[in-house]
Amino acid sequence: MNMSFPILKLPRLAIDEILIMMRPFELIQFSMTSSKSRSILKYLLRARVNLKYKLEVGIDAEPKISMIGPDYTFFNCRFTSDRLRSEKKDCLKGPDGLIYDRIWMYSENVIMDWMRLFKIVMKLFNFERHNIYFFPETFPDQNKSIIDFIGSQLPSVNACHFYGKIVADQDVEYVLKNIKVPKYLKFQCKLSDQFQLKLPNNIVRISVSDGNWLNYSQLIQLKAYELEIKGSKITNVELNAFLISWMQSECHQDLVHIGISVNDPETVNAIFDLPHERIDNDVIRQGRTIRNEIIRMRGGFDIKRNDGATGTIYFRMDGDQLMLKMIVFECIV
Repeated sequence: MNMSFPILKLPRLAIDEILIMMRPFELIQFSMTSSKSRSILKYLLRARVNLKYKLEVGIDAEPKISMIGPDYTFFNCRFTSDRLRSEKKDCLKGPDGLIYDRIWMYSENVIMDWMRLFKIVMKLFNFERHNIYFFPETFPDQNKSIIDFIGSQLPSVNACHFYGKIVADQDVEYVLKNIKVPKYLKFQCKLSDQFQLKLPNNIVRISVSDGNWLNYSQLIQLKAYELEIKGSKITNVELNAFLISWMQSECHQDLVHIGISVNDPETVNAIFDLPHERIDNDVIRQGRTIRNEIIRMRGGFDIKRNDGATGTIYFRMDGDQLMLKMIVFECIV
């Protein structure tokens, strides 16, 4: 019973069937047993086009690498310098059907060992999506080398999330200069009033949770199909100017959706000092967005762009903030 199982002596087909039943962490462990096992696994994972994973990497107090597999498996490995937490493992099945595997690995140099595992998973697995969660204040002296390393492994990522409470202008700028983010940027970090978000092309979505740095000039220049902005200094008069510019096709012609906090609810009428039509709340309409999505709407305020597009505006509370939201339709029926 103490003898090891000679898995590598099995026929290749049998080996493949055993491997595809393993969860991500088990596959990583198998790859580390020998160069032969690593070659067999690498070929299997690369050859099977349906075995594509989603990768999430995070640089917080416990640097992590997470993988979500096509078979509802979720693997999360965190590196810790606390020996009491090392080798801790969790395995559970969530209500979403995912099988969660979490493990804490002890390391005297958490960044170096995180990089080592990063390289291993990049060589082994096919990834259809890559997300980064970056905390600039966690390892401030190593941020440049961390960003350079991520850029060497992932020159392009689907989404990049920034978190923190210390001003991080330089680190954020360095990430955006060295890593291409075509789909989603989330700023839940502190930036100075001098920060300028410069994007060469439209991305799918920009989300700003603490927009104290974002003024009207910045808003006009943001390039995204969807915008979500909270906590900015933009006034209701400036929101009015933004909507007028949109109606005249002077800005954001590719905009699909915007949500922006209203700083002064008592003067909300200043926003609608422009041609608009108020729709009764009993009226339910259906429209197609410029990204070909069908949405049903109840009530709201309609404004027209000079090319015929319709922007439907409505208000929602988000926590303690009143949000102005607008969805852009090709037509309303």
